[in-house]
Amino acid sequence: MATSEATVATTAKPIGKDEVSAAVLQAASELFAEKGPAATSIREVAARAGVNHGLLHRHFGSKRQLLAATLQHLADSAAALRESGASQAEVEATYEFQARVMVRSTLDGFPVEELQQRFPGMEAFLDQVRAGHTDDRTARLLAAHGMALQVGWGLMGPTLRVAFGLQDLDDNEIRTAVAEQIAKIVAAE
Repeated sequence: MATSEATVATTAKPIGKDEVSAAVLQAASELFAEKGPAATSIREVAARAGVNHGLLHRHFGSKRQLLAATLQHLADSAAALRESGASQAEVEATYEFQARVMVRSTLDGFPVEELQQRFPGMEAFLDQVRAGHTDDRTARLLAAHGMALQVGWGLMGPTLRVAFGLQDLDDNEIRTAVAEQIAKIVAAE
């Protein structure tokens, strides 16, 4: 009897708008990271979330609207995690996951810059860079360069290691080297 109750508890379908929304955003995030939004159907997202696809449409609308909600959810969740004092490793993993969804979306032709309304992680980084620069445009450009370096290594690290003969470096050494270069890029005037 306890086994069947445990099974029911672990396979229970989300109920109510908040549970449905959370389950759909989690499922969409995973599928968009794995396959990209172009190769992911609304039905797949609904099935993984354990909801009827009609319910998904009611709460989110089109795939484009679901992608917009997913991108914003990932950005806001990553910022909240960073602000909560989570470990550096957990924050980095969350940002890398978010970047993967953003890049897959971009490669699939979705305009992330139009779909996502706020970029709290990038805004926080820009605020850090601004502290050392009097010219706002320079600070913005330097922050963009630093972010591009971080995202590039996060997504292309294994290829960059092989292409440039850096296989002897472990993940921590790469992270340290990237952080050092970003610090140089955004260094105070």
